[in-house]
Amino acid sequence: MENKKLNTYSLIKAQDAYHKLLEEQGKDKDFQLLVNEISHGENFLRQTYRVEVKTFDSDFINELEEGIGAINKIVSNPRTFIKEERELVEAALAKKVSPASIRHFASHTQFIQDVDEDDNVRPSKILTINTETDTAIYENRFIMTLIKKCLAFMQARYSWIIEHGETYNSDLLLVHNKTVIEGVTYEIDTRIKASIPSLDDGNSKKNKELLDRLTSLRDKCSYFLHSPFMSAMKGAKDVSSPIHMTNMLLKHPDYHRAYQLWCFIDEYEDAGLSFDITETNQVFSKKYKEELANFTANSLLTLHSNQVKVDEIEKKNKIKYEPKIIFSLEDITYADGRFLYDAYPEAKNKKDIPLPPLPEEVRLENEKLLEKLKKQKDAKILIDRAILSDKDKIIYDEAMKRVHKEMALEAEHRKLIYEASKAKKEAEILRKENEELKKKLKELKSPK
Repeated sequence: MENKKLNTYSLIKAQDAYHKLLEEQGKDKDFQLLVNEISHGENFLRQTYRVEVKTFDSDFINELEEGIGAINKIVSNPRTFIKEERELVEAALAKKVSPASIRHFASHTQFIQDVDEDDNVRPSKILTINTETDTAIYENRFIMTLIKKCLAFMQARYSWIIEHGETYNSDLLLVHNKTVIEGVTYEIDTRIKASIPSLDDGNSKKNKELLDRLTSLRDKCSYFLHSPFMSAMKGAKDVSSPIHMTNMLLKHPDYHRAYQLWCFIDEYEDAGLSFDITETNQVFSKKYKEELANFTANSLLTLHSNQVKVDEIEKKNKIKYEPKIIFSLEDITYADGRFLYDAYPEAKNKKDIPLPPLPEEVRLENEKLLEKLKKQKDAKILIDRAILSDKDKIIYDEAMKRVHKEMALEAEHRKLIYEASKAKKEAEILRKENEELKKKLKELKSPK
């Protein structure tokens, strides 16, 4: 058979052949009897046409572009602080002498080593000033932290968009059938989906441009992370919110724009991409239902004609399964990976009409109910007793606490009365002794 590439034309030709097959099957009475049995079985059908449209949030990309533009200027020419380190060294080791060195030497004559015949003064030691450029000022540490923050912010959204950002227009057909034939239950679940990339309501080109801009910004931020600026900031400590608003962050346009980007990132919680989903459910015509019934009948016959023979089963193929709790069959079979939906909403509304119970069944059910009520009543009595017991214990404990407290107060009161009485007696004794002393003093003073 000649190899031929499948295309739309081939599908149309295959469709014609399929319809001819259906016509032939429609003439066979036994096949139509099977189709009729399937049509009267348990059937759930659903076909949904789904349109997915994604929309980028251009505002967050614009904000990033402006902020990263300011960061680029700062990284190219960062503000620095010049540190001066003063050191007193041997005169022979001094590499540079400044006016400050001369002024220091003039006021510290103890460092004069000697004076030659021409009155030239030679110092033994002299002050040198070493200057060092310090890049790790607070504002630059803020920019260093912001670069890391930007990269994490963009990487999270870029990864999510790449992984979940594809949108498709799809046609999804779900077929469920349950048919019982001579005690054998046949269950068929079929899912057929046709998808094409969505045009995003005419915004696919615009969305691609926005994604390219985000990719470019991510690459720039990655470059900043390995730039000479970040090398100079190696070992510097990151800053954290709230940011200390220095004059440079307030007044310098680039540093202030970077601060605005920091605030934007802290407040922005969206993924930068939103989806609009439109679903339209198919209305099944009589002819379409008949075609699906034929399709189900063919599927059933495929299994029936290829059933596993009992004598072909070997012991080594037997597997013991332990029951496990899983999600519903609907979720596992029909979830598309990003958006979940009810495969057969009409199935939820289907209510089976139960058969009337037999008298014996009613009696047994009433006995079970009475036994359950008795157990509940007994349990309630025990619980009430336990609650009352706990309440009595609480009341008794609180009463004992009050008694002990009153006894302690009474003992304290008695102690105070005793100490007051004792002090009163001691005061009376002192008063009498004082009067005796006064009397004796008066007798000594009076003439004999």
